[in-house]
Amino acid sequence: MTEITINTAQNVAINFKPASLGERIVAFAIDMVIKIAYVSAIYYFIIDLLNLNRFLNSLDAWESGVVYFVLFIPFIFYTLFFESWTNGQTPGKMMMKIRVVKLEGYQARFSDYFSRWVCRLVDILIFMGLPAILVIIFSKKSQRIGDMVTDTTVISLKSNVQLNHRFLDDLSNEYVVTFPTVLRLSDHDMNIIKKAYNTAIIQNDYEMITKLIAKIEEVTTIKNQNFNQHQFIQTIINDFNHLTSK
Repeated sequence: MTEITINTAQNVAINFKPASLGERIVAFAIDMVIKIAYVSAIYYFIIDLLNLNRFLNSLDAWESGVVYFVLFIPFIFYTLFFESWTNGQTPGKMMMKIRVVKLEGYQARFSDYFSRWVCRLVDILIFMGLPAILVIIFSKKSQRIGDMVTDTTVISLKSNVQLNHRFLDDLSNEYVVTFPTVLRLSDHDMNIIKKAYNTAIIQNDYEMITKLIAKIEEVTTIKNQNFNQHQFIQTIINDFNHLTSK
């Protein structure tokens, strides 16, 4: 499966593998099981045990419709709520380790999740999801119609995300190392730094970046005084690459 390159707002290009059609279908099935369980619970515990039917029968069609709508709000807005609340994941997507992301690299807005949710009517609810399946199969970036409308896609978090080093300087022999003690980091440490940085950028997790920098400073005894957070981490990676390539 071809990789998707996402260029982030910090001018960092990251390669991801798109979620497979099978992963997306299984995630959808898990979400459907949860939604069906909710509907079953509503009918059993509220409508049957509390004898809500007697109350509903005393209402006119419009009033009973409003009551049903309120009861089934979690079912109706399930996907919209979870994707906007958890930054692109439903419980099914969490279990399958896949996530909705913007192709431009910045965090999807509520309007993006809302548009994807509206497009489910065409993508999934009509013709038993056949339009979504066909579009995902033939799309270069594994997008369904809702993804194309919002310029999003679904990526696999299980794959090894990799920095595309276009954001790094072309390191020539004249490159001047800023932090020589970066060599206190091992290759394993650097791989962890890259993966954590990738994840933090995609999720806009500045707390993770702050903790990452604190750990780098602790191990290397480097104190960042002249760079912003992204410049500091990129310089650390540049220095390490230059010094270990000799």
